[in-house]
Amino acid sequence: MVLYPFSLIYLLFPLPWSLSYFCLAHFLLGGMGMYFLAYHWAGSRFGASLAGFAYIINGATFASLIWPNYAVALGWMPWVVWQVERAWSQGGRRIVPAALVAALQILSGVPEMVVFTWIVLAGLWALHFVRAKETRWAISRRLIVIIVLIAGLTAAQILPFLALLAHSQRDRGFADIRWPMPGWGWANFLVPLFHCFETPQGVFFQYDQGFLSSYYLGIGVIALAILGVASVRRAEVWLLGALALFSLIMALGESALLYSWLKRVFPPLAIGRFPVKFVFLTAFAVPLMAAFAFRWHGASLGLHRRSANRTLCVIGGILGGLILVILWFAHRYPLPYDQWEVTRNNGFLRGVFLAAFIGVALVRSRGSPGLPQIMWALLLLVIQGADILTHVPTQNPTLPVALFTPGLAQNNLPTPPPAHGYGRVMISPGADQALANNTVRDFSQQFIGKRLALWSNLNLLDHVPKVNGSSTLQLHEQAQVQKRLYNSPGAAPPGLLNFLGVSLITAPDKIVEWTRREGSLPLVTVGPKPVFADLTNTFERIFAADFDPQAEVYMPLDARPLVSATDKAQARIISRQHSAQRIELEIETGGPCITVVAQSFYQPWRAYVDGQAVPIWRANYAFQVFEVPPGRHHVKVVYKDRTFGAGVAISLIALCVCGISYYRRGKD
Repeated sequence: MVLYPFSLIYLLFPLPWSLSYFCLAHFLLGGMGMYFLAYHWAGSRFGASLAGFAYIINGATFASLIWPNYAVALGWMPWVVWQVERAWSQGGRRIVPAALVAALQILSGVPEMVVFTWIVLAGLWALHFVRAKETRWAISRRLIVIIVLIAGLTAAQILPFLALLAHSQRDRGFADIRWPMPGWGWANFLVPLFHCFETPQGVFFQYDQGFLSSYYLGIGVIALAILGVASVRRAEVWLLGALALFSLIMALGESALLYSWLKRVFPPLAIGRFPVKFVFLTAFAVPLMAAFAFRWHGASLGLHRRSANRTLCVIGGILGGLILVILWFAHRYPLPYDQWEVTRNNGFLRGVFLAAFIGVALVRSRGSPGLPQIMWALLLLVIQGADILTHVPTQNPTLPVALFTPGLAQNNLPTPPPAHGYGRVMISPGADQALANNTVRDFSQQFIGKRLALWSNLNLLDHVPKVNGSSTLQLHEQAQVQKRLYNSPGAAPPGLLNFLGVSLITAPDKIVEWTRREGSLPLVTVGPKPVFADLTNTFERIFAADFDPQAEVYMPLDARPLVSATDKAQARIISRQHSAQRIELEIETGGPCITVVAQSFYQPWRAYVDGQAVPIWRANYAFQVFEVPPGRHHVKVVYKDRTFGAGVAISLIALCVCGISYYRRGKD
């Protein structure tokens, strides 16, 4: 969410309440958007209210709270579908708001959610294209205009993202197929704790799926969604049903043939992670199907009403029977960490909510002199809310704000932490794995341990530079070095650790204690002998036990004819200044001098010697190197992302076009 404008809410106002209100506001935004979309399609105000309520009050949405960008993307999803469909149907000024809301969702930084949104829109466009022959080309032209405006509005973020993606670890061979929905995962829509295990902190997860703590949507809403597909003769309902089925199959990952086949047909699908994310598409479709069913069921009269009631009762009976079958299976074939009593109670309570929901829906459809219709309708919302709030014991544990105080871990270090440019700390592979799989039941104590160990990206709270971290998108070569460093058995090679500037490392056989390392190098070193080799041999050499980064640096073969230095040089750095995007050095050397920067090689970095640009080559597989001529020179290494600059210019132009078009259309 680098350029998402509403991120200013939690950047400018005090944390944590600003972030809490930020997430809550986007949940309310999503509920309102779903209300307008459902009312636009189904025409029932209460059906739309139920859809909006169910869209934000469900297990999948609650699970997304730990990733605020997912809350943002979910919040804008129904608005994008509603506004874009209206824009291609009506044209005119409606095109601009459609482009703006779609751009805001893209700026949330969740590509998968954007793809799911446009899968829905692609299906809707196909329906319009087939049904409205006289306007099919008009809606197609408008859709193209909308897409062009969206691309322009988001260029400032999308162009740098695409550039990074092209050099990242997420290539066609990435295929991170971890965390699919397990083979029995559909049963969790009826019995949320079926075949789930309890973590030491009290949160239940499915086996081999750790992305979503729940995707339960509510048993009553599921019953109405099935009624909608079975009874409502509308192409939109059938489309939603097809999308829900498609997403449920895709969520199973490679255990379902469809996912593997689509990955072969469309290789970019491998760039995404965690197939279980497809359930977000299900969580979008099901409330809309329920809205259609509620309109058909609630507004029907006479024989039609009786038919609807019978159908709903049959669906309720089938779902109740399936709950009993699932519970029998859980008791007959338990998994190692299943808790039968917890699962049994969980299933029986879902049956109670199912009976209550259907009973209230039947009473409301027939009318009751005791209570007005609105009270029965509100009672359905209460049942849905109670169902979701009780479907798991704990879904989102909380921590005291004081545990996020900056500087907490610095007092645990044996020496002051290294400053940026002068060294790094490194959590050992053993400690990193132990903290990832720890069994500390007290969530606060667990988090304190991770803070003291500087685990994942918690080093940012203490402003301590670190070897690894946590990022979903990494440069390919950097990711390869980190993967081997943390996955190889035995101790890491000392030469590589020296090159990476590791001055503090986790103490042997410890998790939160640190020890000092000798021999670590600063971020920039000068004077090593250039050795030319291909990437494969370079990768092996930097992990060799005899690798000496002070004596040699490995450079690509194509740099050989362009480099004057042939041996070690007598050189020194007189002064140095480091910041996140800029390094300034004063270097003195008696001959051509190789200068090595132990930070990731990436094209936007530029090197200048006395104001003159010099080429930067790849060093030691994943890092930076350039040459400095003899003498004393002022050297700068600066990050200049020209792609970002071009994207900003395009976005500003697109924003001006939107403003002018909206004003002129309104005036006309």
